[in-house]
Amino acid sequence: MRGFYVYCIRYGADKKNIKTKGIEFGGKISAIPFKDIEAIVSDINLSQFNEKKIEDKLQGDPKWTEKNIRRHHDVIAKVYEMSTVIPMKFGMIFKTKRSLEVMLKKYYRKFKRLFIGLAGKQEWGVKIYLEYEKFVEFLKKENEEVKKLEEKKSAMSEGAQWYTDKKIDKLVTEKSEEEIEKQLQCIAKRLEDCCEQTALCNLLPKEVTTEINKDNIFNTACLIDNSKLDYFKKMLQETQKECDQIGATLVATGPWPPYNFVNIKNERI
Repeated sequence: MRGFYVYCIRYGADKKNIKTKGIEFGGKISAIPFKDIEAIVSDINLSQFNEKKIEDKLQGDPKWTEKNIRRHHDVIAKVYEMSTVIPMKFGMIFKTKRSLEVMLKKYYRKFKRLFIGLAGKQEWGVKIYLEYEKFVEFLKKENEEVKKLEEKKSAMSEGAQWYTDKKIDKLVTEKSEEEIEKQLQCIAKRLEDCCEQTALCNLLPKEVTTEINKDNIFNTACLIDNSKLDYFKKMLQETQKECDQIGATLVATGPWPPYNFVNIKNERI
């Protein structure tokens, strides 16, 4: 029995072939139209791959998961080069063409509103990584309470200096969270001022950031109007200079399909 795996919904029709590999358990990539929108799909054999089998693969086969999620994204990215898209989450399956067409009809008005809101805009990701040791050095130079204790140390006995160092360490720990939050709020405000929308994302776990030896302390998605893209990039350059001073690194990536700005319920019908 044949079903349909859905990558995304796109506005309009484009007869150009989508030159990238789709999911490995699917057939040729094609489009199923409804009025002036299309679902981009691969046909699949439901006896071999269905929702349960995909869920089992996601739970127990990381190599399969990585490969197919990447291919899912690659298809969406390729379609995004041609037109405005609404990405669907990985693993969305319809058992019949009719059920897919019913979904397109049911959500048609919502899709159209989303297309209007996304037209002429692109998503970028902004992450900030912190090297804590360098941040501590910055804090010791800039925080007035810490600076006063450091200045007094030179006139103290060795024992008193040891005690003062402990006091400084405790003070730095107490002030670190407050200062980091202050810096991040300032950056978040800048992004909000130059973007159409922003969306906070989960911080990356330590096992993902081990190679760069820094903690991910800020992760947000930005929806930017094309007309403000140059201003956005200039603002990031200026912000990076400030991040350098506190031992932080700003990393911006994009443009991406609007994964974080599509509020659509992915129902299986």
